[in-house]
Amino acid sequence: TANLRVMEAMDGEYRTQLTPFLTLSELAAVATRTPVNVVGTALYNPIEGYGVYLIPSVLMIIIFQTMMLLIAMLTGREHQRHLLQPYTRLRGKKGVIALSLVWGKVLTYALFYGLFSLFLVGGLPLIFDIPHAASWGTLTILLIPYIFSTAFFGLTLSRWFTDSEAPVLLIAFFSIGLIFLSGVSYPLELMPWYWQTAHYVVPAAAAVLAFVKLSAMDASFGDIVPEFITLCVQVVVYSLLAVSTYKAKLREGR
Repeated sequence: TANLRVMEAMDGEYRTQLTPFLTLSELAAVATRTPVNVVGTALYNPIEGYGVYLIPSVLMIIIFQTMMLLIAMLTGREHQRHLLQPYTRLRGKKGVIALSLVWGKVLTYALFYGLFSLFLVGGLPLIFDIPHAASWGTLTILLIPYIFSTAFFGLTLSRWFTDSEAPVLLIAFFSIGLIFLSGVSYPLELMPWYWQTAHYVVPAAAAVLAFVKLSAMDASFGDIVPEFITLCVQVVVYSLLAVSTYKAKLREGR
């Protein structure tokens, strides 16, 4: 009826004022009718499972944490056994020696972790039939700055890795925090400023967000340019800090 159509078009504030003009059947129709039909659709996750967004995040964090554990164990052993002592006797500037040491270590890590990472984020999703839309070329471009920034980040922190076992207990507890910092489980824009800052400090955070975009959202390389630039800036900054760290180690060893 005309009254019923008017009721449906009116805002809820005025419906109570119009009820005296409706019949009992019209009141019953208004009370039982749903004004809006809500249809929920999971964007980029049609099966509504955790494998689409959680497993890609975990795979990238595995790369970060295992490399950090490796660097922590090796540099802790290096400190305990005074393995840098012979380099302190070399003639030449300590900056050049530190630069050679750092890049030698990083290139070795990158060689082994490059193959491991490609298998982990590119091969495992295909083997276990996990939704995966990223191309091998785009993955390779993303992994290069990620592996280098992680290696330099670990060597920067190696000044405090004076034990080969203690870091293993410490680093393992940061898994959930890294997923949180990536902005995958909680919007980055809603985080406090200090957590948003931490997102740009830890290499795993930007890499996880970029990989989820590629694998689950079928994004192109242009869509992950902000994360890629973040990783490249981290490579530059942490490489300088890592060389500075090893210069300080050589002075202390001397």
